[in-house]
Amino acid sequence: MQELQFKMYRAEEAEVIEMAGAVDALAFSHFASTLTRTMEEVTPRIILDCSRVTYIGSAQLKELIGYAHMAQARGGDLKCVGLPQTIQQVANLIAMGDLIEFYDHLAEALQAFRAIPETVIR
Repeated sequence: MQELQFKMYRAEEAEVIEMAGAVDALAFSHFASTLTRTMEEVTPRIILDCSRVTYIGSAQLKELIGYAHMAQARGGDLKCVGLPQTIQQVANLIAMGDLIEFYDHLAEALQAFRAIPETVIR
């Protein structure tokens, strides 16, 4: 498996985190600290670009769902872009009804953030 690599950049009103490689327990611990720090510094409008992700462990998918809840509780959201269909299906099973949004393209996720009224964003 390819080791997880990620980089962050800003696109419009969102922080985009491009991810590549495998998201396993070891790799997720470093990634989680970056994600937590990002959520604490700004209103969490985060897009995870997963188009180059080859694997995500089920425990890490569950943690990502938890991060989506944290972001929503802080007036923002966490969205995924380009996640392979098989991983999306597993994520939906793990979520058991919790909403996690998947998009095929970055532009779609950015548009979804634009639909959030500014009064909701702190």
